[in-house]
Amino acid sequence: MSGFFLICTGPNRERPAELSGLTRAFAELDFAAPEIIETRDYVFAGYPSFGNRSVPLKRYPNGDFVFVCGTCVCDTGVGAAAAARLRECAATMPTAEDRIFGHYAAILNYGGSTEIRLDRFGGYHLFYNLAAGIVSSSFYAICSVLHSLTLSQQSACEYVFNGVVSGNETLFSEVALAPIGATIRVGPRGLEIVRPTLQVTRDFTSETRSASLDHSMALLDRYFAAVTRSFGDRVGCALSGGYDSRLILACLRRHGARPRVYVYGTAPERDVRLATEVARREGFPLAVIDKNDQPIIAPDRFAEIAYRNFLAVDGYGWDGIFNNGAEIAESARRVHGNAIAFNGGGGEIFRNFFYLPDRKYTIRQLLWSFYSRFDPTVSTAVFDPTAYYETLEQKVMDLLASDDRRLARPTVEWLYHSFRCRAWDGKVDSVAARYGFTAMPYLERSITEHASALRLSWKNHGAYEAELIRRADPRLAQYSSSYGHDFVGPPPLSRRLGDYATYLRPPWLRRYTYRFKYIRRPSGDWPGYLAKPYRQAVLPGGAEILSRLFRLERIRDRAQFARILSMEYTLRRFGTRVRVDF
Repeated sequence: MSGFFLICTGPNRERPAELSGLTRAFAELDFAAPEIIETRDYVFAGYPSFGNRSVPLKRYPNGDFVFVCGTCVCDTGVGAAAAARLRECAATMPTAEDRIFGHYAAILNYGGSTEIRLDRFGGYHLFYNLAAGIVSSSFYAICSVLHSLTLSQQSACEYVFNGVVSGNETLFSEVALAPIGATIRVGPRGLEIVRPTLQVTRDFTSETRSASLDHSMALLDRYFAAVTRSFGDRVGCALSGGYDSRLILACLRRHGARPRVYVYGTAPERDVRLATEVARREGFPLAVIDKNDQPIIAPDRFAEIAYRNFLAVDGYGWDGIFNNGAEIAESARRVHGNAIAFNGGGGEIFRNFFYLPDRKYTIRQLLWSFYSRFDPTVSTAVFDPTAYYETLEQKVMDLLASDDRRLARPTVEWLYHSFRCRAWDGKVDSVAARYGFTAMPYLERSITEHASALRLSWKNHGAYEAELIRRADPRLAQYSSSYGHDFVGPPPLSRRLGDYATYLRPPWLRRYTYRFKYIRRPSGDWPGYLAKPYRQAVLPGGAEILSRLFRLERIRDRAQFARILSMEYTLRRFGTRVRVDF
């Protein structure tokens, strides 16, 4: 929860224009008044979360302080009280961090030193520019004060094709994403980024399946015990027809919580029908939420909604800005009453997410399998698919700290959460954290490291996660799922045969799957808020800049079309300071 910026001033270096711009940007984002701390080296501004007037800042009589963004939980508290454990246990930081959960950025000033520590998974996204000496929880805010912004072809394509920009990059070359588990030191010379060496999983566990299940449950129990001790029944979680939401609900019930449960969709949809049946038979209330059940917004009012959506996603998000804005209200509702909202993102760590058999792969083969959601014919001649793949390959190698392009199968599992989920779920959770407390239990570093070493044969067909659900809550395991079976027994033959149809499809063939799926463009204009009257209201003249990179008349994918238009809007918001490298 909350937000902040820190700007280095140094001796005799005043920066009134940047300070004013950062303050103005946070006001635009709808943050309340901050608490400001000025030192000889920097100015720090800490903001409360939306709907809250209390800044998560703990001050000490000697001038030291602790501030936390995101969600930080330990056995004895939450927020700044939990982050203070990092300060109080500075001499034994690794031990302290083992007892602290959540995804956060903690600003610690103690003993004359100031540093910013990030959670070990990197789930809380923090942005910085070394030359300007600015670090902030908001991408939009830091972009608002930089003199120039460069949209790279790679970042533009990654965002359009994948919904996120991977690695430590953002849309603009001048704004970097702090590395996983980084510590940012603040001193008279500015910012120093200290990047830890990550422990990459290269071998599957030697434990037995039973011992690994015990280990998994122990890790989940430790996490859910800490959260429920701090929040009690002030927890909310979704319930769909899949594994991940079922396991979260099972773990919450196992630890005595009575969560607020909801499902998104309409009554005829399968997820809603399955969740409704579980709730009815288990006797707990269920909120059925249809985000599309909103009054239609007139085109002449849509520019205002698009601007709100732009701020709500902090400049860019996977869904873009051409929607009714219902997610804004939902983000606030989920944490109403100082509750914590659970997100099941990354639950596939307990399953074979990539649907790849147990053998070695090259990085390129992994990219063919899961980063080929594009058709080169929708891009102009400036797009080079080979260069696109090579840049993604380099990002993976940078994360692995290795030039070896060959991947052991356990490393592929490790990359699922460290490369994919960190970019995708981290972005979503960091935006949601501005409204209040959030939880991504499957993306706790201790849990993901353990899960990436689980044997693939256990994970196939969802069998391992089904066993976790049975152990956590046998009653919940007995209900049917969107896979057509319950989680009580082994997966049926029909499920296994269906999975093998994907397992056995080679990576070289998978890279064409997207192109086959979108071989035809829908006839007529785009529906809903992508229709021409809405596009003209938000972007008069159309996508003038991005038409240099994409052939909009050939786009067949609604989500990609929305992201192109949304990125064009972002470029226009920052005006003449933006340039492109294509």
